[in-house]
Amino acid sequence: MVRRGIVECLHCREYKPVSEYSVLDASGTPRPYCKPCNAERVRLGHYNVTREFVGQLLLRQEGKCAICGAPRSAAVAMHIDHDHACCPGRRSCGTCVRGLLCNRCNHQGLGWYEALPPEVRTFDLLNRYLSNPPAKRLRTEQLPPAAA
Repeated sequence: MVRRGIVECLHCREYKPVSEYSVLDASGTPRPYCKPCNAERVRLGHYNVTREFVGQLLLRQEGKCAICGAPRSAAVAMHIDHDHACCPGRRSCGTCVRGLLCNRCNHQGLGWYEALPPEVRTFDLLNRYLSNPPAKRLRTEQLPPAAA
């Protein structure tokens, strides 16, 4: 709803100035979500996960990077790590999401490590993360018990 240059975001339900929204088209109509909420929706959609799942994963990881344990920065969102070998397209299936990582581990560590031949991947810390990532453990715990 637009009132005198103020728009209610359909996600966070806050009223914000029109300048806090991207425009939908040439008519100047603002998107229904403010810029931060729209960015979050796009990010979650790209990895095919929900806000609740990411929140539970962050709790499981105690607000820290799943590899190095660096605390989450208020200024920068944690990166959603997924197995690139699983989904060849631009979008993740969601089941290949492994955990939340700091920028350093996501961009400078894990990508480099996974590109190495298997016989030289000798870092126990990274091997433990890759073999049993937090998201896998979280999904296992959330599965309903098997019917007897």
